[in-house]
Amino acid sequence: MTFSPGAARRLAPDAVLLLVAMVWGGSYLAAKDLASASSAAAVMCARFLPSAVILLAASGARGMPGIRRAMLPGIALGVLRAGTIALETIGVTLTTATNAGLIIALSILLTPLLESLRLRRRISASFAGSVLLALIGIGLLVGGRGFAAPNTGDLLVLCAAVTRALLGVAEARFTVRTDSDVFALTTVEICFGATVFTIWGGASLWAHIGGFGGAQWIGIVYLSLGCTIVAFLGQLWATKHTSASRAGLLLGTEPIWALLIGIVLAGETLGPSGILGAALLFAATVWGRRAEAQWRSSASRLRARGR
Repeated sequence: MTFSPGAARRLAPDAVLLLVAMVWGGSYLAAKDLASASSAAAVMCARFLPSAVILLAASGARGMPGIRRAMLPGIALGVLRAGTIALETIGVTLTTATNAGLIIALSILLTPLLESLRLRRRISASFAGSVLLALIGIGLLVGGRGFAAPNTGDLLVLCAAVTRALLGVAEARFTVRTDSDVFALTTVEICFGATVFTIWGGASLWAHIGGFGGAQWIGIVYLSLGCTIVAFLGQLWATKHTSASRAGLLLGTEPIWALLIGIVLAGETLGPSGILGAALLFAATVWGRRAEAQWRSSASRLRARGR
């Protein structure tokens, strides 16, 4: 089976977003191991500080083009990103992984709702159906071990779902311009997070770093390079070439990647309901991609007619 160059270009953003979801799915094991040897604040510092140093060095080598223009939108994205990661990290330590997985998945529903308000357009019935199917799939996927009574951690993760949806819409807004510099935006965004998390968790990281073994250092490299630099750059680039709603749906496959990685590396099991949930989530992403593509094509035709 062969793809034309045009088809490959259309599929590239979806492929990148799925890769980002896969990388983020592996972040839970890395963060859990690192937090057990230090603290949640130290994990966030260890994740962002090396990333900021690397990106600043790379930006210096490039002559820092676009940094000044990216400053305000980058800081706005940094506020939302730092808030989301802080709420997720602290919230997960106060609730169960099942609760967190179900609640954070609400961002799949919130993103198209927020984007429709920003663009003043109605969500198509087909895309709404795919979002609903995705939520059912995630519920089956992560709810096999039961949903515990809500607590403070659940409220924090719910807030993280809201900020994650806001982040997706903001990324689509700031990258819509053809001259937007994704690298500069990511550099400013990560440097902002590094500043906040170094003030917050730098002392804790310094106190524990001497006891880190090989697994913890591998975790830091994975979180910094994979989950932060590569994933953030990839997400911004892909969002620039698609929509926040479609990006949110594809990134919503994160729980299935997390579970698959847990099965392979941590020996977790997947029961019948989990298998059904994974199948529904996969079907929802395929359905949602087609529904969103049809809407974008229809909107383009209407604009071409001047309507």
